[in-house]
Amino acid sequence: MGGAKKDDKGFVLQGAGPAQSDTLVHFTSRGENASFTPKVPEKFRQMTAQERLDSILGSGRLYGYPPFGAQQACVCFSESPQDHLAHLIADRGFGPWGVVVTRAGVLSHDGGAVAYVTDDVYKRFVDAGLGHWAVPIRENSQWMHEREWRAPLCEDTDGKIKQYSCFSMTRAHAILIGDSNWRPTPITTGFRNGYTGEQAYPNDPAAIPVTELPEMWRESDVWVWNREARSIDKYPAGVLA
Repeated sequence: MGGAKKDDKGFVLQGAGPAQSDTLVHFTSRGENASFTPKVPEKFRQMTAQERLDSILGSGRLYGYPPFGAQQACVCFSESPQDHLAHLIADRGFGPWGVVVTRAGVLSHDGGAVAYVTDDVYKRFVDAGLGHWAVPIRENSQWMHEREWRAPLCEDTDGKIKQYSCFSMTRAHAILIGDSNWRPTPITTGFRNGYTGEQAYPNDPAAIPVTELPEMWRESDVWVWNREARSIDKYPAGVLA
């Protein structure tokens, strides 16, 4: 991916090197034994990885909550070149379900890569009110493989953190799925008269809903995890619609 390019704010972003990735993955599951941060609602804890992805596609929003040890709510991503993405899924137990965005997109939402630091340095981040920008590294730590990026949430005017991400979108760089036959739940886009086929209002007794797959699914590329080949099969937007 050679060459420099501009993000939404206009600054030049150099192409990723072989150990980097221009794409970042928001996984909807980090494995069966992964723990949730304290403020994640019970309804999301009870969902499967597929159900969480279905919720994202249907709402067009990536939800986020404060990471461990932090007060600021964030949406979290993993920077994963293709070989590392396969490592996370096949060797680290990450579920092959999620939303793929770009580095430029995260940077344009005031996000960025976290710092992996010792406890002493991490305390300085916390004391400065920036604990969400660092992850402490301790003996036998298992965090660095995530290569995490974060995008802080917007705040209300009264300073109360919103419990949803500023990532409201109709298109992602790609949607990551673990089954090529999986499709998101269709959403209602309008109503038509069941007898005439003409457009109708919801309160019309003859009205029936018109449904289609969510816009984000239709407008985004789809990446399918190929377990046998330990690789990603990539499909252009609309092919798996």
